Amino acid sequence: MENNQRLSILEKLSYGAGDLACNLFWGLICMATAFYTDYFGIAPAVVGTMVLVVSCIDIAFDVIIGAIADRHNTRWGRFRPWILFGVVPFCVIGFFTFYTPEFNETGKVIYAYATFLLCRLMYSVVNVPYGALMGVISPDPDERTSVSAFRNIGAQIGCLCSYGMVFTLVRFIQDHLQCSGQAAFSWTAFIYAIAAFVMLMCTFFFTRERVEPVKQETSKLSDDVKDLCKNKPWIMLSIAGIAMLFFVFVHNGLIPYYAKYCLADYNIVDGKEVFTVSGTLFGIKLTWELVSTLLLASGSVFTIIGTMLIQTVVKKFGKKPTWIACFTLASLLSLSFLVLDRSNIGTIIILNIIFTLAIGPSGYIMWSMYADVADNAEVETGRRATGLIYSSATMAQKLGQALANSIPAYALAAIGFVANTQLSPETIESLKSYFSLLPLVGSVIGILALVFYKIDEETIRRNSAILEAKRAEEKDKQGNSQSIEKVEEGN
Repeated sequence: MENNQRLSILEKLSYGAGDLACNLFWGLICMATAFYTDYFGIAPAVVGTMVLVVSCIDIAFDVIIGAIADRHNTRWGRFRPWILFGVVPFCVIGFFTFYTPEFNETGKVIYAYATFLLCRLMYSVVNVPYGALMGVISPDPDERTSVSAFRNIGAQIGCLCSYGMVFTLVRFIQDHLQCSGQAAFSWTAFIYAIAAFVMLMCTFFFTRERVEPVKQETSKLSDDVKDLCKNKPWIMLSIAGIAMLFFVFVHNGLIPYYAKYCLADYNIVDGKEVFTVSGTLFGIKLTWELVSTLLLASGSVFTIIGTMLIQTVVKKFGKKPTWIACFTLASLLSLSFLVLDRSNIGTIIILNIIFTLAIGPSGYIMWSMYADVADNAEVETGRRATGLIYSSATMAQKLGQALANSIPAYALAAIGFVANTQLSPETIESLKSYFSLLPLVGSVIGILALVFYKIDEETIRRNSAILEAKRAEEKDKQGNSQSIEKVEEGN
């Protein structure tokens, strides 16, 4: 393994490209509820159950992938080979997940379960080792924090291109190819699959693994799991991560419904049911797809800006206090959507931008904190289980997304929501309340978890110095051992 601590811009960009690629499909997964209800024609309650069941299976699979990756080293490292060999099946399955065959209702449900599950499993095969790669890309915590910023920026560009723009892109393809919405969605997934393949290959070829555990003997998986279950910082960080992702995904996942049913009017035009938005923005006629894209795309763009701006704040105040402040401000902004009506679309877009500036950068903070947890665990136990710890981060991401997709789906079913129909005023108000209030469950839980997270900036520096000294000592021992062996061979 290389010992250089400073990473080139090319390597940081290549690492960030990996999360851009993954988030092209993760964004579609986050939009799965809207896709299955409004494009594939499956009932909301069925979709909610499917998302929850598939996510539980997938989360268990994450632990297996992380543990296997920790224990198998190759000439490419422990984690990069998973990207190389997993990228093709991941992209192929990703396309077929959002392909819509003409099956009956039962056939659609079976097809959705099978492809959605395979997509989630292949996402784990690629994304869990990809996440763990950040923990071994450099021993320098400042470099890892910088890499985390590139990762978050890449992720947001991916989200911008997927759930930020997917409905407008689908409409564009539908209009220009004169095809159905289902076919347009399939073409969109195909484009994303090709782009994801190219970028993940860049990640494999232009990144390196530099950090080896201080002790090279293989530990038992049971020991690593026991250590993890006793690891209070990991527990608190995982809870905070689940809560943050629930907070963000509920907000973003409900945006298409909010734009279509709360901000648009139901009409019959030329015998077709359509949803139209009154007014223009900068002279552009608004549609619900465009409003949805503006809300989601501006969110991704300003998350990137927020990530670049907040790095200075993190350096001054620390990761934990900054994250708590992000939760608090974003919660107040979420409440504001409750009192705004459809005539204030410009104000809604501006508030959503500020909302994103507040909560968006917390993803960058979370990923860098997992690297701190890995260092702290190695200092305390003498074992480094980077893959297992980072698989827990992916688990948090997926559990937060699963709850954020399934709970609103059940809520929609409870209020009598029927896709592509005129909703009653009471149902519209209930949907508006969900959009504003439901995310707050995540912010409250996240703040409480962070209060009990005890790894501060001083602990991070101390752990880094301890591990650097131990690795230097281990390297000296290996050097002396090799010198002795050469002398003995000479004699």
